[in-house]
Amino acid sequence: HFNHSQTTPYISKKLESFKNLHDTLDTAFADLFYWIRMMLQHYLPEEYEVLLSVAEMLPGNSVSVVHPFLSLVININVVTHEHRDSKDKDYCAVIPIGNFIGGALVMKEPGLVVELD
Repeated sequence: HFNHSQTTPYISKKLESFKNLHDTLDTAFADLFYWIRMMLQHYLPEEYEVLLSVAEMLPGNSVSVVHPFLSLVININVVTHEHRDSKDKDYCAVIPIGNFIGGALVMKEPGLVVELD
């Protein structure tokens, strides 16, 4: 038996607690998120449609700040072990932002290593 309600997109209840932060991020990164959306739509139209089909399932006609992606995770000064985000719908965007000293963004499957010096 599979509980489909656990995989249906929903708006986090924590959004109310962090609404100001959400709105600030939306404003600060609006141009970046728009550019990503346009690049996906232009260069990866089939992949864009897959993401869009899931994003359109959000309840209450909600639109994600990072549309057509459903979520935004911000990691600050983090090191993670190799992992796969099992709840992603096929595609994930990773955007390192900042002034880095050492470290790298490593994506094992495509064999990509981006030094962040």
